[in-house]
Amino acid sequence: MLDQQQRVRNGEEREQRGALIRLGLVVAGGLVVADLFGALATVLVVLALVVIVVLHELGHFVVAKLSGMQVTEFFFGFGPRLWSVKKGETTYGVKALPLGGYCRITGMTSAEEVKAEDEPRAYRNQVTWKRVAVASAGSLVHFLLAFLMLFVLFVGPGDMGTFVTPPATNPIAAVDGFAHSKSPAEVAGLRPGDRILAVNGRHFSSWYAMTAYIKARPGDKVSLTFEHHGKVSTVPVVLANGAKVSLAGSSAPLYSKPTGLLGVQGGATRFSFFGSVEHAGTAFGSTVVSSVSNVGRVVGNVSGYAKMLESQKAADSPHAVRFVSPVGVVELAHQTAQVGLSYVLWLLIVINIFVGVFNMVPLLPLDGGHVAIALYEKVRSLRSGRPYHADVNKLAPVIYAALALILFYGVTAVFMDLRQALS
Repeated sequence: MLDQQQRVRNGEEREQRGALIRLGLVVAGGLVVADLFGALATVLVVLALVVIVVLHELGHFVVAKLSGMQVTEFFFGFGPRLWSVKKGETTYGVKALPLGGYCRITGMTSAEEVKAEDEPRAYRNQVTWKRVAVASAGSLVHFLLAFLMLFVLFVGPGDMGTFVTPPATNPIAAVDGFAHSKSPAEVAGLRPGDRILAVNGRHFSSWYAMTAYIKARPGDKVSLTFEHHGKVSTVPVVLANGAKVSLAGSSAPLYSKPTGLLGVQGGATRFSFFGSVEHAGTAFGSTVVSSVSNVGRVVGNVSGYAKMLESQKAADSPHAVRFVSPVGVVELAHQTAQVGLSYVLWLLIVINIFVGVFNMVPLLPLDGGHVAIALYEKVRSLRSGRPYHADVNKLAPVIYAALALILFYGVTAVFMDLRQALS
């Protein structure tokens, strides 16, 4: 009997190893194909996002384990199971749809059925600080990653004007070359080290303001004033359309919608070790505030959102604020991967902060909903003098409404991103 059980276990282990090897071969094959089509950098950025999702769930998992809670599953992805292995009381695995992940902790709500012997380790029976720590751990991981990436950005490759506003007269760091033609900057004779003084006679306070002015004028003829070795020159130049050109060595357009391009990269802003820590904290705080504000603007501006659904022009407006679907994220990953490491870090930082903020919205099924319930139960328990557990079933209408809202914004974001990609 024991030999038979051992043979069964050995067979299961061989099957698990085989599934893991097949999964690894599929991933490796995908990377080879991506490299052959010149999309390896984009795929690597997407894989970085996948790692971020796993780290989010790992945050919940580690804190729950350290708190003595029972964790039965830790999976990346949803849908059909591709590979799994059980270690102790927890099953680890990968599923077919890489759209997120989950960490199943016993007794997350009062409505969940839990075996009597598992109740002492259920989430709902833990002290408040443990429950809050577990529920908020995913967002804390995002915030920690964002801060570390900001530090790396400032001390390493440097910020290109996404977090720190550089002067518009900063020296040009590089002049881009396009795949099948000279860039407008090359035609104008710009070189690294030159300074752009004005565009159409306009002087700008920041590099960001200047590039925003240029991006809004694809195909326009502009007057460019620049300084080269102390000599000031003014030349006419026709801005490129980023939706119709690609960088040398790439076949895909730089942008999915009409975007004015001059073909220059601004000088990077770097700081010392301690300066990077300081500016990372400042940039983190301002980006959190911006993310909270943008979530409020999207949800609160119903008429504006309806116009974006009706009109591609409204959705493409520089002032439009909306959620980006996985389709749009992949497009952004492609664009940033072509431009450089500084912009890749910018994308990952913004995504980490936004996801961290969004997950803390105090509504189930988001993490913030579990935090809100834990704090509410604590207040009620203190007032009544005995343990209080909220009846989640009574919150069902609110939960369904929140799910419907998340689904609505998710589906419409996919629609707008696909419409933009196909236009």
